[in-house]
Amino acid sequence: MRKRIEIAILAVTFVLLLGFGAQNVSAAGTSRPDVVISQVQVRDATSSYNEIVEIYNNSVAAVDITNWCMFYASKDYLVTGSDWRKLACYAPTVTGSEISLGGQSYGRIISSAFEPLFTGSYLSSFTAALGNDAGHVRLVDQLGVEIDRVGWGSLAGNPEDTPATIGPSGTIERKFDIDRGVLVDTDNNAADFFDISLDLCRNMMGLQDMVPLGYLSDADRNCNLAPDLCDNLDGLQFVVPDGYVTDGLGGCISLDVCVNLDGIQLVVPRNYILEDDGRCINDLLPLKITELLPNPIGNDVGSEFIEIFNPNNRLVDLTDYKLGIGLKNEKVLTFPSGSTIGSQAFEAFSNADLAFTLVNSSSQVKLLLSDDTVIDATDIYEDPLPGMSWALINATWQYTDQITPGASNLEKTIETVDMTQTSDNEITSAVILKPCAPNQYRSPETNRCRLIVSEPNSVLVPCKDGQYRSEETNRCRSIASDIAVIVPCSAGEERNPETNRCRSVLGASTELAPCAAGEERNPETNRCRKVVSTIPTAGFAVEPIADTASGVAGWWAFGGVGSLALGYAGWEWRSEILGLLRKIGSFWHSSK
Repeated sequence: MRKRIEIAILAVTFVLLLGFGAQNVSAAGTSRPDVVISQVQVRDATSSYNEIVEIYNNSVAAVDITNWCMFYASKDYLVTGSDWRKLACYAPTVTGSEISLGGQSYGRIISSAFEPLFTGSYLSSFTAALGNDAGHVRLVDQLGVEIDRVGWGSLAGNPEDTPATIGPSGTIERKFDIDRGVLVDTDNNAADFFDISLDLCRNMMGLQDMVPLGYLSDADRNCNLAPDLCDNLDGLQFVVPDGYVTDGLGGCISLDVCVNLDGIQLVVPRNYILEDDGRCINDLLPLKITELLPNPIGNDVGSEFIEIFNPNNRLVDLTDYKLGIGLKNEKVLTFPSGSTIGSQAFEAFSNADLAFTLVNSSSQVKLLLSDDTVIDATDIYEDPLPGMSWALINATWQYTDQITPGASNLEKTIETVDMTQTSDNEITSAVILKPCAPNQYRSPETNRCRLIVSEPNSVLVPCKDGQYRSEETNRCRSIASDIAVIVPCSAGEERNPETNRCRSVLGASTELAPCAAGEERNPETNRCRKVVSTIPTAGFAVEPIADTASGVAGWWAFGGVGSLALGYAGWEWRSEILGLLRKIGSFWHSSK
């Protein structure tokens, strides 16, 4: 029995020790409540007795602050308990109840002078005592543990790190971390607080040194969301946008007369006409690009040009036209002020008139309207040779060596065959002459084509001896100059009129001479050739074979050897032969 009692005592002791240890662990693990002093007001514009001390619960869970107290100390207090003056405590008015500060909510205590203004919106009050230039407040829990402390003014002797700066407003407020959604608490009063005289929106948490976008600040420095003046437009419209007017119903009406053009057009732009659907269409006259010189011989500056033709029956002002240079309009140029092109006229603009460069590899030029609409474009040119312009001739873009800026384009007089690079890096081009027309001939002096002219019904004077008439020029030419000296044909030959070569008279005759003895006529060439047998001739004569003694002896030897062989075979196979003969005999006997 005694033993059982001892075991029970030990068990109870163990349980008590375990519970006490758990209680100690729980107490040691309790974290400090995330409650901070959020605002200190030592005065306002009305009175130096209007004082406020405010606390804030940074956490989302409620915190029990029953019997917590706020203390005040002057700027030069000593670090002793007697230097702190109790301002007020958060004590319940009903015995057994508690005071809870909700998650992310405020609780303030105020001076007695403020009580009529803050009826029902404070937790406790105190007699005004806060120093205007410097001082300290501290929040402690029911056990006397400090929760937070704030010092203000440069003469404050014991703040958290550095005291907060307080200005003429007499109020400091804790900054707000908008990213984390909590009030800032770095245990440095100077970094954590700001003077509210800098805050433009007193009703918003944290420092607002600028009125936030979409808000308006009133005379009391309260910021409220600005009204949307155009609720039919995307986004908030705090002012009526340019080009719009209000309709009196909360919406805005556009005054833009050209819905297809960028920006607001209050009137139809020059050179545009307004369509029924609200689009503005460019009414500029069409122009044509007719010639480019991308690779002039010599210096390019002032030599490259772009030619434009006006096919209209009136002068065209180029103010609303542009030039796009390059395959992707790498450069866009406007024409010089006052530039015009007369009716049915050409106008060439050099790169001295406009700052452009036509590359020598591959490019094109476009004519644009002011809204970047393309009204004309050249074909893309490729590797133009020096001195060759890219011109529109007979509705086809082509190269020509006849460069005509400001005038009608002409076809080239030479045709490019190849382009080579010399050892001196000089570019040369091999050319051939363009053939003359059927009614032309090439002048041997100028190398140009000239028209063949003959008067109607005129009688041509016969050519002199040793001359003939040219079919191209209809003029007499010397035979001696055109035909080389011909060697006379040999005897038995004649000159072939087609090839001008000598040939055998026999070859031209229709009667063939007989072939000589031992010859035959080749059916392919019709010539005589020797008769050749297809059987080859032996190198000796064929002779008969006669019987001789040696031949007879050979036959006797062959017969003797054969007889001996047959006799040896009969001896070796005698048993087999005798057995075979008996079977034949038996068969023969039985058949009788």
